[in-house]
Amino acid sequence: MAENNFDIINARFTYKNIPLYKLEKYSFNDLTVAYDSFKQISGVSEVLILQTASRVEVYMVINKEADAPDARSPAGQGLIITQIEKAWTSLTELDQWDLDHFDQTLEVYRNDEVYPHLLRLATGLESIVVGKEEILNEMKSSIANAKESKVSGTIINKLFCH
Repeated sequence: MAENNFDIINARFTYKNIPLYKLEKYSFNDLTVAYDSFKQISGVSEVLILQTASRVEVYMVINKEADAPDARSPAGQGLIITQIEKAWTSLTELDQWDLDHFDQTLEVYRNDEVYPHLLRLATGLESIVVGKEEILNEMKSSIANAKESKVSGTIINKLFCH
């Protein structure tokens, strides 16, 4: 079987790592601007943003990265995770504590870790109230918005197929 030349990344803040009253600060007020910012990250070909009352998630398809240097080094400043952090913080109004703890509260999943999360999310197992059915409509709305904005593509559309 041929190896993929892309990675699927899910970066998220949820009620599990941020108090609900603070989670709104991590949300994007203008999805069009947010989509543009994430698409400008080198190697990103597709984006989908899922925002609910209990989570803010960004799904991206990126070119596969080679082994990366330490994120604190000058060479590490180009890492996808560093670029995601820069884009995210530029789009939100986080206070200094949130900025200082950004990398400790951001959850990042890659490839095979993304699929089980989406299944758990779609079935309501990742909701504050287990089994909450509204998440399916929120996921459908997110993929429709990404398609309308022309920022999703074959991979994300298939991942969120509706």
